[in-house]
Parts: sequence; structure tokens; C-alpha cells
Amino acid sequence: MAAQLSGETLELPAYQLVRRQRILDAAKSLLKVNDYESIQIRDVAAEANVALGTLYRYFSSKEHLYAYVVYDWAVPLGDSNQSWAEGLSATDRVRQLLRMALAAFERRPNFYKAILVLRSTSDPEVSLLMHQLGEVLEAPLREEFSMLEPEEAGDITAMVWCVLMDLVARLAAGDKTMDEAHRIADRFVRMVGLRLQEAELGNS
Repeated sequence: MAAQLSGETLELPAYQLVRRQRILDAAKSLLKVNDYESIQIRDVAAEANVALGTLYRYFSSKEHLYAYVVYDWAVPLGDSNQSWAEGLSATDRVRQLLRMALAAFERRPNFYKAILVLRSTSDPEVSLLMHQLGEVLEAPLREEFSMLEPEEAGDITAMVWCVLMDLVARLAAGDKTMDEAHRIADRFVRMVGLRLQEAELGNS
């Protein structure tokens, strides 16, 4: 699923869309092997084989460029196709969603680090894209809490998301090991599971 495009982008001719995608692919390739902070915008231009001025025609800043990169990378992680979840309880599905998110961090830590940086942006367009990304990634969790009142479901979803992002930040900083992150996540899910069980009993 591609990031939401501005009207200006949608009006680009086909050859410019191809060039824009080449820039995104180059930026993504660099992020796979380098920290976000260490990547220079001129490195992306060189990797994409375009002039720096050409790159700036499509992306106004490094933040702007990498907001689209991490959006396009992360959105499939929120895919609603959850055939793996068949037969699992709501608590176990939430636990598995967090484990999958932590596994994605383990595979591509630089992408998560970039998301952490970009979430604190002052650029309104980047901020909007990060907000949209958060909504997409939270959707599977929110669905698991649909038995609750909407406000409570939203609150618990936000809490789960905060715990996950804090664990990612600690992993990125080297303050926690992956085993410790899984243990903390599992303990938190057990607490959430008590509320889900209570709601299930109340609805039965």
C-alpha cells in the first residue's frame, strides 16, 4: 500500500513517477545498512543516480523523503490478513501482534529508529504521514479490543502502542535485550488479557 499522495504527486507524468520511485528505493536501500542520522540527502541522490536538485523537486527535505520510505515499509505490517490468528484467543492474538512487531524491529532496526525520530518532527506534512502510519498500525490491535466500549478500546490500543514503542526505543538504545523485551511485552499482554476476559464474560 503506497503512502497517501498529494494532488501534485498524482499529477506527475509517468516518467517522473518512475524517477520518484527510484529515489524512494534508493533511500530505502541506504536505510537497510545505515542509521537514519548518518544518511545525507546527497547520498540518496547519488544512490538514485539523480542530481540533488532533481531529488528536491520530489521531496522537500530528508524528513519528507524518509517519512514516505518508512510509511511504505511499515504499512504491510498492519495488513488485516491475519490467517495466522485463526483459533487463537484475543489475548494470544495481541501477544502475537507484539511479537511480530518486535521481530520486524529485529530484522530492520534502522527503520524503527527512523520512525522514532520522525514522530517528533515539526514538519506538518511529515507529522500527518506519521499520524496516518500510526492509525494503520494500530488498526489490528483496535480490532482485538472491539468487544470493549470505543473509548476504552482506543485507550488500551494507545497503551499497547506506547509500550511497544518504548520497548523499541530501549532496544535501539541497547538498554534491553530482545528476550527482555518479549518478557515485558508478554507480562503487559497478560494484564490486558484480564480485562479482555472480563469483557468476554460480561458479554456472554
